[in-house]
Amino acid sequence: MKIASIAVMSLMGAAAYAGPITTVPWNGYPGAVSFTFDDCEISQLNNLGDYFEKNDDIKVTFFLTGGMNAGNQPKYFPMAAKGHEIGNHSKSHSDLTSNGANLKSEITEYKHTLESKGDFEVVSFATPYCYYNDAVEAEIAKEHIVNRNCQGATKYKWDEEPVWERISSDCYQGNTQQSKGNMSEAKKLNAWTVQLNHGVDGRGFGYGIEASDMISIMDEAKAQGLWRAPMGRVAAYYRAHFVIDKATSTNIDGGFKVTWESPHPAMPKSVPLRVKIEGADGKTVKQKGKEIQAESDGSFVIEFMDLELEVVGAAAPESSSSEEVQSSSSEAPTSSTTAIPQNFQWASQEPTTFAVFSATGVLVKSFEATLQSAEGSFKALQIPHGTYFLKDLKSSYIKKVAK
Repeated sequence: MKIASIAVMSLMGAAAYAGPITTVPWNGYPGAVSFTFDDCEISQLNNLGDYFEKNDDIKVTFFLTGGMNAGNQPKYFPMAAKGHEIGNHSKSHSDLTSNGANLKSEITEYKHTLESKGDFEVVSFATPYCYYNDAVEAEIAKEHIVNRNCQGATKYKWDEEPVWERISSDCYQGNTQQSKGNMSEAKKLNAWTVQLNHGVDGRGFGYGIEASDMISIMDEAKAQGLWRAPMGRVAAYYRAHFVIDKATSTNIDGGFKVTWESPHPAMPKSVPLRVKIEGADGKTVKQKGKEIQAESDGSFVIEFMDLELEVVGAAAPESSSSEEVQSSSSEAPTSSTTAIPQNFQWASQEPTTFAVFSATGVLVKSFEATLQSAEGSFKALQIPHGTYFLKDLKSSYIKKVAK
């Protein structure tokens, strides 16, 4: 996924936690929106299926219930393999706050029923009619990381942890411009907003939306540059941030290690996070023995559910190897060679070979350039941000540079 480095960097100032890991808000986007669809209304697939196929950057949540249109469910399950989410909307779609409601059967056991239908995890719930009380929320919280109701289009800010069992949504009732305005406000606030939809044919309990209007709203989300992801995926990323950004490090041989705990037992098996790691320049980032390469903007996409991360030693060369330059000329900079005389002038305009060393003395790359263009060529290299030493292999002089 390509994300402009300027946009990512502009979002990094939001968090102020103690640990060395800082999560990039909303996966690098200026805000997030989750589109949710209830009740197995088959018009959702019939009228939006082609759009989803052609717009792979739009992923939504389908909240399924056994109380409405349950015969349509088999048509929804394959959507999970395409990156969409299957959510739990209860066994019977009844008022869960009524006396005698079997909450375990309606909520927890029905989650297991849905998961038995295919290869997907159910981590999100949506309360029928948006009715809830303490008992309903307590049962939801046992095996779901987030619940959606519909008390209005709340904008959830990055560093303000919400009540996860009360994530509110805007229930579409014919005002397309309101939906677009909600997304615009979320972007301004660097926040997350959720939209609730039912039938996509203009009919259904007064909540139906025309397919053209739904497509217009989703196209607007793309135009605004929001993260367009299912509710459970955004919630997992959001919840993970409140944990990992507070995780502190312990020193280990050659670096440091950070460990943390999952915020909920029902977190998805995989929760990729885009993060910045303080102290990772020139070192190797590993999780469970697997090296994690830096992205072009210097961030790392790590697996939150590994629950640990190590930053050790020095980074391996990204693409060039030591064979590319003569070994006698490519030795790592030392304290006796890093200082350049004040009167030293680059002596030639002819192309020459330069070696780029990390701050810890590991050869990262070599490249050809004139002496006058060397620094510009260095800054164009696809390497993590940090401090390096640039060595002219003809003169053997070293210049300290930063990217």
